[in-house]
Amino acid sequence: MRGGVAAIAALALVSALATVIGATPTPPILDLVRPDLVRPDLVRYETSAPHMGTVVRIVLYAPSTAAGETAARAAFARIAEIEARLSDYRDDSEVAALARAAAGVAVPVSEDLFAVLAASDALARRTDGAFDITTGRLTHVWRRARRLNAWPDADRVAAAKAAGGFAKVRLDPRRRTITLAEAGLQIDAGGIAKGYAAEAALAVLRGQGIRAALVAIAGDIVAGDPPPGQAGWRIAIPRLDADEPHWILIAGAAVSTSGDAEQWMTVEGVRRSHVIDLRTGWPVTGRSATSVVAAHGIDADAISTALGVLDPGAAARLLPAVRGAAGPGARDAGAQALWQHIDGTGAAVSHHSLHWPGIAGPVSAITLRGTP
Repeated sequence: MRGGVAAIAALALVSALATVIGATPTPPILDLVRPDLVRPDLVRYETSAPHMGTVVRIVLYAPSTAAGETAARAAFARIAEIEARLSDYRDDSEVAALARAAAGVAVPVSEDLFAVLAASDALARRTDGAFDITTGRLTHVWRRARRLNAWPDADRVAAAKAAGGFAKVRLDPRRRTITLAEAGLQIDAGGIAKGYAAEAALAVLRGQGIRAALVAIAGDIVAGDPPPGQAGWRIAIPRLDADEPHWILIAGAAVSTSGDAEQWMTVEGVRRSHVIDLRTGWPVTGRSATSVVAAHGIDADAISTALGVLDPGAAARLLPAVRGAAGPGARDAGAQALWQHIDGTGAAVSHHSLHWPGIAGPVSAITLRGTP
């Protein structure tokens, strides 16, 4: 498989003994600067380009600007390749072709599509369908509803929901084929593809000899080694209720935020997010955001989407089962999460899991785009 794909193709499931949800603040990490890690031979290079319906940002440290430009171009090309395969907005994509496949026919697919479907299938089974990328017909109904700013007919929602479901997809890892139980099943990989693509792009940078790098695709960030002289990448996650963001520090890990900052609809005084509870077929109400830090981008992206609809008990069971970021106080602790929502009084409420990598606000940081 392509470098890095095997490592991110499926959720890394491990055992955990403790419940991770808690309100205890994470102590600030004060030792951010590491003089012993300063590399004067490396130059900082930053660039961006439009991909996957948003702006992709790459920050890296390379032996020269020319080396940085070459590595970034290769990373952008990899993201474009993934987009061409996974986008359900394109009629010529691989997922669009799969929707036209006949029922009961084993269809050979790319490593990228199989990796994303395998990871989605694992999480769909673990969450009883709270996360499931085979429900594209349902998400299309709600996309149209947001454009029209009108509730869709309940029967239409029910029919679209019934048209999907992970149980209707059979994966054969040995032959790398997909077999649909029903023709016309539509894939919407929007809740997992950006994290997958960001990590795949980081793998390309590493293949070019770039170790200290970060790839950000909207609200999905994957970080490699920290910047020279630093303990990690300092990242800002916007708060729902204040200008001062939540700050975290990561290296060799991914962070993803799912919420309704950019896509929602309000009809008859009820605000519904673009995050759909696939178990009911209807979007969640109110304003909320969920951020997840995990070892891999594909996990952080998918888990942040799933946690937006799961209850606290289910979240407590899910997070330890996903590989978290290694580091002081976090090793073997599983993925970590930060929840934010606006309650019935209009006040913002937030809480995080025990080993959430929060820090005191630094002078400069990478700011997540596409978040609340």
